[in-house]
Amino acid sequence: MKTFDELKALLSRTLAQLRQLEASRLTTVEKRHVKEQELGRLCYEAEEDLGTLELSVLKRSLGISESQWRTYKANFIAGSSPGELT
Repeated sequence: MKTFDELKALLSRTLAQLRQLEASRLTTVEKRHVKEQELGRLCYEAEEDLGTLELSVLKRSLGISESQWRTYKANFIAGSSPGELT
């Protein structure tokens, strides 16, 4: 179980890495997709470990909209093999 601060740090670092990949002309779509899947996994962890209020504060502090949050989660599910979520 991760704390709010741990999840915020992980998500912040992963978002920064994704933004770097998006800005680079040398980055492949696959590398960006993998990073988006990692963000989706972290979103699920946050939902499991945090309460509703903390989760809202986390999303707002990271500047992630609800639709972006759901997209990252969907990318994680799409890239996961059966049984990997459990």
